[in-house]
Amino acid sequence: TPTPKAYRLNSGGLASRMDELKRTVQSLLNKVCPESVATIAEKVGEVRVDTAEELQHVIGFIFKKAITEPHYCETYADLVFGLKASFPEFPCPDGGNKPLTFKAVLLNICQDEFEALPTSLDPTSEDLAQYDAEELEFRRKKRKDRVLANMKFIGHLFLRQLISARVVGSVIGELTLCDEADRVPE
Repeated sequence: TPTPKAYRLNSGGLASRMDELKRTVQSLLNKVCPESVATIAEKVGEVRVDTAEELQHVIGFIFKKAITEPHYCETYADLVFGLKASFPEFPCPDGGNKPLTFKAVLLNICQDEFEALPTSLDPTSEDLAQYDAEELEFRRKKRKDRVLANMKFIGHLFLRQLISARVVGSVIGELTLCDEADRVPE
C-alpha cells in the first residue's frame, strides 16, 4: 500500500499544465549561459504555449530568473530578444482591440515589477519592531539588489530595442523623482 506521501500522477487540469510548463521552462533557464543562449532560446521557443496566461507565465519565469541572477541579466535579455517572434499573439483577455503579444506582456511585467518596487530602502516601523539590526540590514540589501537587478535588466532590454526610449525616459524620471520636465530633484 502506498504511503500518504507517495508519488501520484495528477489527473490533469490547468494546475498540472502550469506545473508542467514551469518545470519545462525552469529546467531550460537553469542551463542558460552566454554560450548557450541561442540554443536555449530555440528550445524555449518550441515550448507549447496555448493561452495568454501561459505566455504571461513563461515571460514571468524568465523575468524572475533575470532578477534573481543579475550577473546574467545581459544573457537573459539576449534570450528574450531571441524569443520575441517565437510565440503567437493572443486576443486581449479583457476584450480590447490590441492583441496580447510577447513584447506587450514583457512590457507589462517590467512595468508591474517597477511599480511594485519600494519607494524607499529604509525599514518601515513594522520592520523596526519585528526584526533585529542584522535582519534589517539583510532585508535592505535584498531590496536594493532587486531594484538594481530590475534596472539592469530593463537597460539591457532597451539596448536590444525591446523597450522604447519613452518607457526608459519615464523610468529615469521616476527614479530621479522628476514628475515634471522643469522640476529639479531635491
